[in-house]
Amino acid sequence: MTSETGNRRSTSSVDGFSLIEILLVIGLIALAAGMIISNVISIAERGDEIPTDQILKTAIRSARFEAARNREITELSYNKETGELAVYRDSGDPILFELGENFASNGRGNILFRLIPPARGMEKYPDPYEDGIEASRVRFAPDRSSQPFSVQIDYGTGSPEILAFDPFSSLVLTRQ
Repeated sequence: MTSETGNRRSTSSVDGFSLIEILLVIGLIALAAGMIISNVISIAERGDEIPTDQILKTAIRSARFEAARNREITELSYNKETGELAVYRDSGDPILFELGENFASNGRGNILFRLIPPARGMEKYPDPYEDGIEASRVRFAPDRSSQPFSVQIDYGTGSPEILAFDPFSSLVLTRQ
C-alpha cells in the first residue's frame, strides 16, 4: 500500500529480541549463578562445626534438664581423652557432646571447671572470673540449681575464654 506522499509503510513489526538483549540476560543469569555458587561453597567449607561455647551451653542446659526430669543430681565433666563433654546421671548412660579435633587427646584444647566459693555473711560476692576452685565435675540439683561455676575454654591458641554461669540458668554472667 502506498501513502499519499508516495512512501511505502511497513506492514510488519519487528518481533523477537536483539542480540544485545539476549547477551544481557545471559550475563545477568551467569552473575546470579556465580553468586549462588560462591555462597553455597562458603557454607559447605564452613561445615557443621558448632562453636565450643555453644556446645558447652547446650551441655549445661541438658544437665539441668536431666536433673529436673529424673529428679536426681547430674554432673557435667570434660573427658580429655575423647574430647567430649559428658552429662552423667544415675539412670542410664552419659549424654555425650563432642567438641571437635582440637579438644581430643592429641589436640591442644582444654576445658577447666571452677567452682566459685559462696560469699560469707555480708561480704562481697567473689568475682566469678577471678576466683574459683578447680573441679573435674559440676553438679546440678533437681531444683535446676548448681553451685556457681565458671568454665575456662582453652583453644590452645592465645588466651583462654572464661565464661561464668548463673547457678539457676544457662545464662552467662557478664564481667563487671
